[in-house]
Amino acid sequence: MAEASAAAGKMKDLSISEVKKNKKDGAPKAAKKPQQQKKKIEGAALIGIDVAKEDNLADWYTQVITKGQMISYYDVAGCYILEPGSYAIWENIKAWFDAKIKTLKVRNAYFPIFISSDNLEREKEHLEGFAAEVAWVTKGGKSDLEKPVAVRPTSETAMYPHFARKIQSHRDLPLKLNQWNNVVRWEFKHPMPFIRSREFLWQEGHTAHLTQEQATEEVLQILDWYADVYQELLAVPVVKGTKTVNEKFPGADFTTTIEGFIPATGRGIQAATSHALGQHFSKMFNITVEDPTAKEAGKSEHVHVWQNSWGLTTRSIGVMILTHGDNRGLVIPPRVAEIQVVIIPAGVTAKTTPEAKEDLYNKVDKIKSDLESVGVRVETDLREGYSPGFKFNDWEMKGIPLRIEFGPKDAEKGQVTTSRRDIDDKTAARGETKIDDLKTAIPELLEQIQKDMLAKATKAYDEHRVQLTNWDDFVPTLNGKNVILVPHCEGDKCEDEVKAKSARTALGDGVTEDKQAPAMGAKSLCIPFDQPEGIKEGETKCINPDCKNFAKKWVLFGRSY
Repeated sequence: MAEASAAAGKMKDLSISEVKKNKKDGAPKAAKKPQQQKKKIEGAALIGIDVAKEDNLADWYTQVITKGQMISYYDVAGCYILEPGSYAIWENIKAWFDAKIKTLKVRNAYFPIFISSDNLEREKEHLEGFAAEVAWVTKGGKSDLEKPVAVRPTSETAMYPHFARKIQSHRDLPLKLNQWNNVVRWEFKHPMPFIRSREFLWQEGHTAHLTQEQATEEVLQILDWYADVYQELLAVPVVKGTKTVNEKFPGADFTTTIEGFIPATGRGIQAATSHALGQHFSKMFNITVEDPTAKEAGKSEHVHVWQNSWGLTTRSIGVMILTHGDNRGLVIPPRVAEIQVVIIPAGVTAKTTPEAKEDLYNKVDKIKSDLESVGVRVETDLREGYSPGFKFNDWEMKGIPLRIEFGPKDAEKGQVTTSRRDIDDKTAARGETKIDDLKTAIPELLEQIQKDMLAKATKAYDEHRVQLTNWDDFVPTLNGKNVILVPHCEGDKCEDEVKAKSARTALGDGVTEDKQAPAMGAKSLCIPFDQPEGIKEGETKCINPDCKNFAKKWVLFGRSY
């Protein structure tokens, strides 16, 4: 702890040089506008964040994830080191979700990272969806490989030959396997740690069922749990829905999705997906069983199984950071935080006797033990040579949900002083709790922080999800950092037209209200499950003024990551 904090004292100079060094290695690039002055954050410590989130999101994000010790840069472009603080969040997500899927009798397994070119290329439509992102191994040592081997971008083609061997009878169904692994997707223009990287961690579930009904039931259950990961663990609101034909997973019958929102940019973001693959892959890989109902009727008939795949990635951590982070750094929800509470002794001065100091520290240890006994993840900061103010800023930057301050005056009163990280007003964030009540009061306070963080983020999403029917309002509303719910015909060509019409290049200069808003057009994010009233079949016009078809559903459009 002491070495890490001493290093943090030099973080400002280090991070600036690292950002310059790593621009070519995948670090987010700040806007090059010499005339634009960064807003200096009031009260920022030497190690703190020195640019406002609202002024330069790319620079802010780089500082937050590096100074908050979430990420370290690596010497391979687009690849990053997950520090313990961020990996602990992933472990908490993993533990929660893994327990859920095991109630469905999903079993964890592991398949090799390498996929033969023969298997990958067997499924043309699937490969086309990933072709630009596939990394290929062409040499082994100094020798050229006879056939190149792909590094998995996803594992359908790696796993389904195994499924074909494993499934010999309807009694072998359902087959439900999941991997916690890494994947590589190589080609992209703008890497962003957590959000878009060449290698990332995820889980990928792959299941096979006898009937379409069984498969569909699982797809929707998994999507509900993905929504819970974001809303119940990360305090991030999402919209559940189905992808349009343009946006569905290559080779799927349909794709269900949860869509998040980043208020700082007004952009939507795909948070997780659950795919109903139908019989597409089972026909490609010849995964069949004898139909038990046909056998009972005295017939012999083989049927292809119905398959699903579903995945959740470490992108979730980036969405959490972008949603909750502020100008003091990270703000981490208590349920996933590696450290939920930090205790900082106060009132220790040069005049404090060794005996008084030892007594105070013993009481701090007792507070720590009491909280640990009720399951609170707690740390004490006993570093010498650092003022309480420095420690406050240090832990605030790391996003620790709750700080407890305890000094001689607090000891006399039999209480501690608390400070919530999720409240911007430092005075409003403070409170007092009796030491005798800590075992119940602190867990309750952490739950209140979790609830309030979700409520705040939900309010922001609700305010920026706008329903409209007039095309003339579409682009101005989009430029106001909103996503838009509109009537749409669900036509793929029409969808492309909407995207082209709403791009900045199609509209000329001066149409974007926020200089940091992206220039791309609006794409479909999802067809929400929760459909408002108002669309009349054969009467309601599609939002695209050039489209001659009538609207079928309300579709959520927005600029996106």
